[in-house]
Amino acid sequence: MWVVKHFFYLVLLVQFSPYVVAQTTQQAKPELQITLPVRQVKLQKYLSELLHVSLYELGYNLTLTMTPNPLYKRESRLLHSGKITMIMRLATPQRDATFHKIAVPLTQGLIGKRLLLIHQRNQPRFDTVASLDALRDSKLVGVFAPGWYDVQIWQANHLPYVEIASDHTTILRMLTDGNRGFDYFSRGLNEIDDYTLGNGLIIEPHLVLSYPLDFHFYLHPDNKAHISILTRALEQARDSGLQAQLLRKHFGYLQQRHRLSQRRVISLTLPPAPAQSVPLPLPSH
Repeated sequence: MWVVKHFFYLVLLVQFSPYVVAQTTQQAKPELQITLPVRQVKLQKYLSELLHVSLYELGYNLTLTMTPNPLYKRESRLLHSGKITMIMRLATPQRDATFHKIAVPLTQGLIGKRLLLIHQRNQPRFDTVASLDALRDSKLVGVFAPGWYDVQIWQANHLPYVEIASDHTTILRMLTDGNRGFDYFSRGLNEIDDYTLGNGLIIEPHLVLSYPLDFHFYLHPDNKAHISILTRALEQARDSGLQAQLLRKHFGYLQQRHRLSQRRVISLTLPPAPAQSVPLPLPSH
């Protein structure tokens, strides 16, 4: 767990807002506390800057506590109980019906560009894949944690997968060991560099799986104060160009590093939206 106080961001804020110096001489800004589970280091840095700067420009000093991601079901229980302020997840119909979604996509589609962590011994099997049909025919198996929406996407595209309730380190060790019933671990373009390669573990160099989804913040629907403040702050960050600037700063190198334009794109369709999504029961906030 780590906590970032607003004063670490004074230099950054001066860069983004010409009025910061004048504002610091005025009355103290109200404090806002947020607890957010995010595992990936690069996402932590990007989201921390996005939240600190956008909330400061809206008139708030932020104390942000970031914790490692628990498994999704536990994360949802923590949000239900009010022990965390919000979660960051792919937008899905059930989440939209259960929680309050801040309707500002957080990565401008980067998370939907999926690269594959594989063991190099399996590279020849991936070399033959040039289409969705070929990926199905290859019988290559993906791995996901329980509760991930990717499971429904893989089902909708008739792709084989397994679900394993383990942390990412364990999943990667199993992938390296082999003979565990799966062949690749799909990660977003903005996540892939957080993983340590070696012992045969590589980023598959020729494919990118793509689906039109993005991360959003979700809050308990009773948390009206945070919902109102965050909605205004993130909409302003999107409309002013701040969000795009921070995305370029933190992730702008990725398309070139991973040769995205040279990869074979396999587009995945999303599951059909249900006629009515049934929300999970929510205890009071």
